[in-house]
Amino acid sequence: MPNLTPPIVSALTAGVLVILQMILLLLVVLSRRTNRQSLGTGNSPALERAIRRHGNFAENAAIFIAGFALFEILGGSRILLEILCAAFVLGRLSHAFGLSLTKTVNVFRFVGIVTTVVVGFTLGQGLIKLALPLAMPLLPH
Repeated sequence: MPNLTPPIVSALTAGVLVILQMILLLLVVLSRRTNRQSLGTGNSPALERAIRRHGNFAENAAIFIAGFALFEILGGSRILLEILCAAFVLGRLSHAFGLSLTKTVNVFRFVGIVTTVVVGFTLGQGLIKLALPLAMPLLPH
């Protein structure tokens, strides 16, 4: 079993993502106040985009942070982890910016989606490669 090290890169990434999530949350609150809309969107495209930016970010960030932390704890490549974390943050920023635009089909959303998918497949594959050999002795013979 690898030496378990504190997930420092993951913790720093999580800190950045939590702050970004709070910014997106506050933008929803401001849009709700501007539109005098407590629940729903009140048919406001701007409020709908703010809600989706916040929600989409939340839908992705938690599972990736868990994966990053497990990758780090299990001894995955530090440089690969740093690249994946940076790419994920930049991809989520690009996607959120793309959702801020009136024309929501745009290059920023596309780049954000593609980056998230590439990071996700790379992270998933890395986790399997790290965990499978560790799980083999636990399997019944």
